Amino acid sequence: MKIGKVILFSLLLGIVLTLVSTIRYEIYSVPDAEEVRYGLPFFWLHHQTSSIAGAVDIWSVQWLNFTIDFVFWFIISVLIIFVLNRYRK
Repeated sequence: MKIGKVILFSLLLGIVLTLVSTIRYEIYSVPDAEEVRYGLPFFWLHHQTSSIAGAVDIWSVQWLNFTIDFVFWFIISVLIIFVLNRYRK
């Protein structure tokens, strides 16, 4: 497989795996706020459901964590494609 195709497939798989990583979540709760954090290995998507002012519905993205997650999953994708190509031959 040519290097261009490997990079393209790895980019697409990296994006998909980054988005699928939102399956992992953690509920962060303190007396005046509650937030659900999504992402793997870092939490990059946040959903605040309550605050000191009452119920809210605020979604936010931490772009640095998103980028780190994407790079992590991109590297994993490159390794997966490399291993599959080695064993397919």
